[in-house]
Amino acid sequence: MPDMVRVQFAHANSYLTELIAQFAIIEERIEQGQTVTLNLNEGGRTLSLLVSREKVSESPVSAAPESARRFPSLSDNRSLVATVTNTYSFDLGEANRNVSSTDVQVHISGVATGSTPTVPAPLRSPLPQPVVTYEAPDWVLMEDCRYAALDGRSITAKRGFRSDLASIPRLFWVVIAFHDLSLIAPIMHDVIYRCGGLVLLPHGEVEPAGRKFERKDADDLFLELMTRSDIASWKRNVAYLAVRAFGQSSWRESETAKP
Repeated sequence: MPDMVRVQFAHANSYLTELIAQFAIIEERIEQGQTVTLNLNEGGRTLSLLVSREKVSESPVSAAPESARRFPSLSDNRSLVATVTNTYSFDLGEANRNVSSTDVQVHISGVATGSTPTVPAPLRSPLPQPVVTYEAPDWVLMEDCRYAALDGRSITAKRGFRSDLASIPRLFWVVIAFHDLSLIAPIMHDVIYRCGGLVLLPHGEVEPAGRKFERKDADDLFLELMTRSDIASWKRNVAYLAVRAFGQSSWRESETAKP
């Protein structure tokens, strides 16, 4: 992440600054060949992942007495236990509450809100960059954005589509840098979630027409987009498994959304 953006975060959001610092340590350990345990929590559900450069696998979660259960905090990750065992815990709900849409906007654009309405495109990703403007708390497409999937389908998010990128937990804007990914992945994921799997105007179009997506189809497409963006294997698989585990509530909400 550019130093300019880190400085802006340091002034704007101490939680996010700490989150970035912790994931920098986690990434360093993984790149050194160590295996790290990531415990992700949201709404009483826990996903435990064993993460190395070569593999990400789900680990059974041991049941704890109700009286002993509590949401993890970032301070837990600075404990001796975390240091010795390479075990880190994150509450996705806490991240969503503490990382605002404005924080995400700064992370994506590299400039403070109000400095410019349009996202620059210094991307390493081979995927196209949607043309958007930021109108808090949404990103608004200024032009149609089309993606041709590997299975022959094409999906178009239409001009005027508004996305708050909420189908992807905000924690992963720290894990996966925007300039590696491009907004096309979360926007395509959002448009399918927003429509409850049946992508229709004015939100978007699908070819061949009439194709209904299951939630797993949307998540698999997100993984495909991350893979085609050359995101590190461990990062994309952690993000994918987290969306599979915790995305249901966003999907249910999208099914009731009106055009």
